[in-house]
Amino acid sequence: MKDTLSMIVAVIFIVVLLVLLPLYNYFERQDDMSYNLTLKTVTMFVDEVAQNGYIDQNMYDKFIARLATTGNTYDIQIEAKKKILTMDPENIDPDTGEETYIEQFKSYYNKDIFNDETGKTSNIISKDNSLKNNVFFLDVGDKFFVTVKNTNTTMASALLGALVSSITKEKVNITYGSTIKNNNWENADISQLFQSDILVSISLENPNDPEDKNGYPEYNFENATDRSISFIVKVLNADSSENLSQKIKDNIRLVGTNPNCYLNPSSIEGDSGSNNEFKIKFTLDDTKQSRYFSDNEYNVFQCFLPANIIQGTFSKNSSASSQKVLYKINSGIEVPEL
Repeated sequence: MKDTLSMIVAVIFIVVLLVLLPLYNYFERQDDMSYNLTLKTVTMFVDEVAQNGYIDQNMYDKFIARLATTGNTYDIQIEAKKKILTMDPENIDPDTGEETYIEQFKSYYNKDIFNDETGKTSNIISKDNSLKNNVFFLDVGDKFFVTVKNTNTTMASALLGALVSSITKEKVNITYGSTIKNNNWENADISQLFQSDILVSISLENPNDPEDKNGYPEYNFENATDRSISFIVKVLNADSSENLSQKIKDNIRLVGTNPNCYLNPSSIEGDSGSNNEFKIKFTLDDTKQSRYFSDNEYNVFQCFLPANIIQGTFSKNSSASSQKVLYKINSGIEVPEL
């Protein structure tokens, strides 16, 4: 009986040594390869966002598609830290009344970046995460982080779990972040456009009307007549068959530097005739003052049209933006030099 038991133990040991151990080592190497590929994918995505200053749906979908090649499913958590200025009430010059502003960061997570019905967790198979407004803007100096963890049990974890209890299935746990370096959405590089490319220009309709003190035209939010601001959009070399008016209306936005401050146009005038010139009006809603200004007393806005909206003869257009304009909560505010 004792010899039989010893033989059974020896057979089990030989099976583990000659079969399960090499098999485990093979699957463990597969996990290492998946980890390295995931790390490369995450760093590429974060670095791309840091260089461009925004996330759009196409960038995110490519990120998900690259992760899918690893064969794992993942939970993906995104954190964007946007830099904001808040007034320091304890540091006001008693003689001049000059205010001091503190640089702080406000964090935005998946629920703030993605639509509610798809943004809670990432599904690598269906790739159904969609960004709110199709784009999430960042600014120079903001911070961007991505954390990726596998949610499936890999073969290496399954084999080890059969032999040892309390084995975690988490083989990939990567956090990588970077500081935003550029605002590539801010300006179109006209020098790189071919003659057949689309050229879009956006200009303030009456740039000399508001008072200009700080390098930007200034508007006062307390004055109801100043809550509408108009821009002239000109499009050259566009395909004549396109409905430019509708495409501009669907995609153009008034973008504020305060977090999540993006306005849709209230009206658009013009047609896709020979001039391809359109007047775009944005109207600020007096019930959304907290959205425009948060805890600040001013906000800098810019009219922005994303890239690749309008087709040209050979290629799509670059992004385009207007000059910046500044809105103050009331006329008595002195804006520090920006």
